[in-house]
Amino acid sequence: MRAISSLLLLAALPAVLAVKTEDFKTCSQAAFCRRGRALSERAGQDPNWKSPYTVTADTVAISPDQASFTAGVRSSLYPDIQFSLDVRVHEDGVVRVRMDEVNGMGRRYNETTSWALIAEPQVSRDVQWKIGKQDVRAVYGPKKDVEIVIFLSPLKVVLYRQGKEQVVLNGLGLLHMEHFRKKEEPKPAPEAPEGDVKTDDAQAVMQAPPNPRAWFEGETEDGYWEETWRSWTDSKPKGPQSLSLDISFPNHGHVYGIPQHATRLSLPTTCGDNSYYTEPYRLWNSDVFEYLADSTMSLYGSIPVMHAHSADSTVGIFNAIASDTFIDIAQPDAKSTYTHWISESGILDVFIMPGPTPEDIFAQYARLTGTPALPAHWALGYHQCRWNYVSSDDVRGVQKRFDEEDMPVDVFWLDIEYAEEHKYFIWDKKTFPDPKDMINDVSELARKMVVIIDPHLKRTSSYPVYKEATDLDVLIKQKDGQTEYEGWCWSGSSAWVDFFNPKSWNWWKGLFKTVQSNSGKFAWIDSTTDVHIWNDMNEPAIFNGPEISMPRDSIHYGGWEHRDVHNLNGMLFSNQTYQAVMARTNPPMRPFVLTRSFFAGSQRFGAMWTGDNLGTWEHMAVGIKMVLANNIAGFSFSGSDVGGFFGNPDPEMLTRWYGVGAFSPFFRAHAHIDTKRREPYLLEEPYKSILRDILRLRYSMLPIWYTAFREASVTGLPVVRPHYVVFPQDINGFEIDDQYFVGGSGVLVKPVTEKGATEATVYLPENQVYYDYFTNYAYRGAKGGKSITVPAALHQIPLLIRGGSILPTRERPRRSSPLMKNDPFTLRIALSNAGNARGELYLDDGVSYAHKEGQFIWREFTAEKQGKTIRISSADLGKAKPAEAVDGVALVKYNGGNTFAKSMDLVRVEKLVVLGLDRKPSRVKRVDGGELDWSFTAGTAASDGKEGTASILVIKNPVTHIADDWAIDINA
Repeated sequence: MRAISSLLLLAALPAVLAVKTEDFKTCSQAAFCRRGRALSERAGQDPNWKSPYTVTADTVAISPDQASFTAGVRSSLYPDIQFSLDVRVHEDGVVRVRMDEVNGMGRRYNETTSWALIAEPQVSRDVQWKIGKQDVRAVYGPKKDVEIVIFLSPLKVVLYRQGKEQVVLNGLGLLHMEHFRKKEEPKPAPEAPEGDVKTDDAQAVMQAPPNPRAWFEGETEDGYWEETWRSWTDSKPKGPQSLSLDISFPNHGHVYGIPQHATRLSLPTTCGDNSYYTEPYRLWNSDVFEYLADSTMSLYGSIPVMHAHSADSTVGIFNAIASDTFIDIAQPDAKSTYTHWISESGILDVFIMPGPTPEDIFAQYARLTGTPALPAHWALGYHQCRWNYVSSDDVRGVQKRFDEEDMPVDVFWLDIEYAEEHKYFIWDKKTFPDPKDMINDVSELARKMVVIIDPHLKRTSSYPVYKEATDLDVLIKQKDGQTEYEGWCWSGSSAWVDFFNPKSWNWWKGLFKTVQSNSGKFAWIDSTTDVHIWNDMNEPAIFNGPEISMPRDSIHYGGWEHRDVHNLNGMLFSNQTYQAVMARTNPPMRPFVLTRSFFAGSQRFGAMWTGDNLGTWEHMAVGIKMVLANNIAGFSFSGSDVGGFFGNPDPEMLTRWYGVGAFSPFFRAHAHIDTKRREPYLLEEPYKSILRDILRLRYSMLPIWYTAFREASVTGLPVVRPHYVVFPQDINGFEIDDQYFVGGSGVLVKPVTEKGATEATVYLPENQVYYDYFTNYAYRGAKGGKSITVPAALHQIPLLIRGGSILPTRERPRRSSPLMKNDPFTLRIALSNAGNARGELYLDDGVSYAHKEGQFIWREFTAEKQGKTIRISSADLGKAKPAEAVDGVALVKYNGGNTFAKSMDLVRVEKLVVLGLDRKPSRVKRVDGGELDWSFTAGTAASDGKEGTASILVIKNPVTHIADDWAIDINA
């Protein structure tokens, strides 16, 4: 009955069922974007145009410690309006540029960075500013090759490296910070003069110079004070407050980032003579069912981060603004890119990241907004979900079938139907009469559950969560700032918690307690600490609101309008949920929280998925590009719903989609309530066996994935990396977004997303050998790049190992990943052309925060050619790099004999597989011991560059343990 009631609700809300582009604004339908784009068009038509904003020379000041440059700014069109400019250089070379209106009639939203940044950045004390007549500049950097220049008239900010422009703000003169003003009553039209107008007077009128203000801001007050769209009217009591800014990359021909959009990784253009799209990219977190597979439309999350790349350097910007933002991209030639950012409100607060390498950009951005959280190890396993598993017995039945079919799974999920009348935290006892017993049945096999908690609260006094929120006065208000906002969502008439209100934070944490406290407040005692959380609908999605969301003039804590904070809203919800789940245990365990809506900094609080995709080949393919874009923008723990949320994919498509999901950081199958059941064990042969093999492949490679996540949590480097990140000087790889590397492991994957494919084309960017993961066939790259054809029948995933890599895997099939804890390891050693290789393995307990106290194993494996001998060895990286940080905490307490490492004393390396030896060894032995048991199979590929099957040396039971130092010599 609950499922039926949900269907009835859906039927009553057809706008939510499928994407209708008319449900979401285009630039031409948003007044602030119309104004910004019109300014751009006028400026582009005037070759003499220059920005009216200038720095007031007599206000230029350098702080006594040389930390920052400040000045006043005025517009020649509005000389009475004052602005403040602040430019500072951080210790790592990032340049922050801020501008705000001062002494105005109102206050612009300036708190975005208080949520996005992890701390106020440290300003460099080594910068020496120089004030000139026309500019203020500073040279800095270890090589003194970076220069920031603020041109005074007109205002322009330029970052140079070695005298070459890298990033330019306001180079096109499109900066416009709409100042606060009073609404003027319309003036009566002047009466027509009586009698004839003299010819010379008429000519004088015709030749009168145009009003420069009207030229700049437009002839009419377009949507300044009120805006009606469809049936909704948006009151604008503060008047116009949009911000327009052009950001140029004159020497970079590719730009990436600004997720979330369903488009290519290298962002296509939106304006200009040869534009790919005609509509700008939009950042406005939106609930878009069945979104288009190729579009600039806004989707569920927004990260205003952009990378610009060339073979010479990589630079980036983080535009810290949380309001509705449209972004135009133009490329006048192949070597330069110009962007125009138009936002509805907020201050100018741009962070220029100078690079010059992709690794530098990731580190610079991570120092601003934080690295991805190191997830619980089990969260990297396979997640099984649908809307909805309908009862406790249904969940038990699904688990039973996975075990009967020997398919591994770590997590079972429950969508909204578990909750009575969609009152989250309250189990529907008709269908889930024994929730704790059900949860314990799942956890008995070392598995977890995830249940959904949406942000809307059913407005009824019988719902204790809503009543407590009302009593505490932590709900979002209507535009009057007093009356509780009411909208319509799954719960029916609903209210929304305002997580900008500090009073909501501890209260929200208390809801997740699994033991009743003495306070008498609600606690989720029908749950256990094995239940983790899925935050959906947190854009927020509101069925009867404008653009299926909240009215922009709704009021949040502090008096801020929703228009100011919309893109932050979802992040605050998942942030507080993450803190709440962590607070359930003492000591705290790592939470898992999945969020649909996100912003810069959300990577600190869990995982995301790409929303309500369709079961189509196009959505399968674009999901890969979207996950790569999120990784570029710092949010590594991401994935798309395997199989598509909507539709009924045929067995071939579903099989291919599992191949995609197994190589995504977040691996979950999910489906709409109207779809047929499609759990992997339901397929006929041979599909079922192929899916079993894919799931087992994911589990065998979990050590590789977990090691990649550790690196992301330390450095900010993405878990999945496109070619331009790994090979930043290879121009042939700058647009590649259908194949990628897993961390720094050397694993190169090309998921198949085409119907009927039996082979695939893979690009090799270098003169290096690449081995097929399954057949050990050796492919040879070439200097300047080379494309190869690899087999890709339905049971095959194009998966290559870059020569010079060592991969740690666990090959024993288990029902869930925690059961693998004491399993032995296999090391696959893929020798490079030069006969060398390297790899890493990171392990900890996978659930606690003891790793921050040095409780972990971090090994480096190497294969070094020493004359006619190849020595394979294992060393303690934690000991070698004791000052490296995990989650920002220096590992000063680390020692190789830590408690966790000792608990792994008996975990063996059971096998070494060496690929690419040019001849059969004469001897294989431990450096500190005797001969080892080994076998050798000659290959058809030789070290002189020929392709063919690689030779394979298998060393069985090398009498080594994973936490020990050891060395093995392979003698020619």
